[in-house]
Amino acid sequence: MSKWGFYFNQDRCVGCKTCIVACKQWNETKRGDAKINQLTLEKYQVSLHATDAGSNYIDPVSGTNNYKEYRKYYMKEMWRKVDRSETGNITESFDHTFKSTVDVRHLSMGCNHCDKPACVDACPMGVPFKDATTGIVLWNNAECISCGRCKSACPWSTPQFYVDNYATYAQNDPNRPKMTKCTLCYERINEGLKPACVAACWNRALDAGPMNELIAQYPSASTALPEFTASSTGPNIIFKAKTAKTA
Repeated sequence: MSKWGFYFNQDRCVGCKTCIVACKQWNETKRGDAKINQLTLEKYQVSLHATDAGSNYIDPVSGTNNYKEYRKYYMKEMWRKVDRSETGNITESFDHTFKSTVDVRHLSMGCNHCDKPACVDACPMGVPFKDATTGIVLWNNAECISCGRCKSACPWSTPQFYVDNYATYAQNDPNRPKMTKCTLCYERINEGLKPACVAACWNRALDAGPMNELIAQYPSASTALPEFTASSTGPNIIFKAKTAKTA
């Protein structure tokens, strides 16, 4: 079995979140609320942020809320996330000049498709499973009971539900959220393409492929990163840490 995973170059990531947008666009029909009747969405309506233009979410003809837009921008699981942190400090010398080593670091991450995925072990229904050919952790949520054990077991909360109160829905409620997660764009890989997040990254901070090929292509990469939580699950991701900024 080949082990597929990700490579992330922190030096190249500028935190633009293009990878998130590409992931959402490509996987639009796979999200948890994709098949819910549009009228049902009224109870999931989200208040507009103060900085939002209300006209973006109002139908210009009828004047009613545009629920299709709500679904696209407010109801989507986050299969890929970009976190931001700051390092360094500002120092003052005896002559009252200042030197700064403050730097911004980003981390873009989806599912790490672990060798021993905690989500697979935690699920009582066999929803997440490892593909026998690629090692990618896929899911078949027809039997998902929305217990949330997969999400709780994952060190990075990778499994997603489109609302936080997923466990409060009745089991026979057709709107009960079911687990979804990053599939490393399995269908794109089968066509010889890179995952959507990788293909969209304009600064080439991301790559994906069989881990042995990634390690050979990026020999200086490591399995550790200050912003990355270590795990015994065997995550299939390697990193190029950001070069430390000097004064």
